[in-house]
Amino acid sequence: MILCPLYSSEEYIGAEFESVEKQTYPNWTLMISNDNSNEATMKILRDFMARDSRVKMMENNSGRRGPHGNYRNLIINTEGAEDYDYFAYMDNDDIWKPFKLEHYVNLAEHIKKVKGQDTPICFSCNMEIIDSEGKLRDPDFASTYEYEIKNPMDAFFTHRVFGCNLFLDRQVYFALREMMKDPDFPETISFDNFTYQTAAALGADLSFVPNVLMSYRRHFTNTTKEAVYTIDAKYFMRALKELKQVIHNNAFIARDSMDAIDYMLKLDQISPAKKKELREIREALEEGGVKAMKVWNKYHINCGNRLRTAENWLSLCLGLERKYMDREKYPEL
Repeated sequence: MILCPLYSSEEYIGAEFESVEKQTYPNWTLMISNDNSNEATMKILRDFMARDSRVKMMENNSGRRGPHGNYRNLIINTEGAEDYDYFAYMDNDDIWKPFKLEHYVNLAEHIKKVKGQDTPICFSCNMEIIDSEGKLRDPDFASTYEYEIKNPMDAFFTHRVFGCNLFLDRQVYFALREMMKDPDFPETISFDNFTYQTAAALGADLSFVPNVLMSYRRHFTNTTKEAVYTIDAKYFMRALKELKQVIHNNAFIARDSMDAIDYMLKLDQISPAKKKELREIREALEEGGVKAMKVWNKYHINCGNRLRTAENWLSLCLGLERKYMDREKYPEL
């Protein structure tokens, strides 16, 4: 099942839906959570639903608006999810390569054959970057951004996951559902990173596909429009000049991961050994200093780039983030 949160994207959803229809793997259902989209968007959607019964829609009744509420709606309210083995996330404006699903499914079946059918799955892939007009801007995003996460525990210290290219199995999906059903589930938790972290805690196979399986659209309406993807000396110098903001951002990631871990520790599906690791990581994020340094070294944390790793290490291990752990004083995080 493909999970797509939708909000007024009439300029792009036609091409996006067509890229799904062209998939060489035909056994899919596209489930759309509509968050009060405009009429132009709805007309395009209704046309696709009329010509392809695999395209379905549900209204966002999660009680929350925006991307977080829309994704939460897809996770906790999708009927019939029990009938599906695999799930894939999709944004409003990306374009999939025709072989994306086939590649993912074949890899998943191979992994489960080799490692066992009970092996959880959460894959990610390389992407090419296109602009709002569809012009190619970067043919190899993984190399530019050093996107591949080689150590699962890295995901608790840095946010480098893009939900639009995640592919997961039912074990990860229903673990997410169990946690996100909580009416008090924090809206601050980064949904894409939370998915990857949950998979890591479950001991999932987190294979990275180096092949470009999709075109990721970058333009001013993206919710991640402020993100910086090229990590170089200029990035590091800017970080030094804007140290307070860097510390603030890292504190947000730490608190986000701590909240996520609190939910994961309640899951019966996570082994005692993994829960012990999660508690160690949570303490490191909360306390910083020597504790953080030991955990960082124990799990060989790497943020994808030496400069980014050094920046995060200094911020955490010197305890520069600790004052932002006060949620009453800094509720905006």
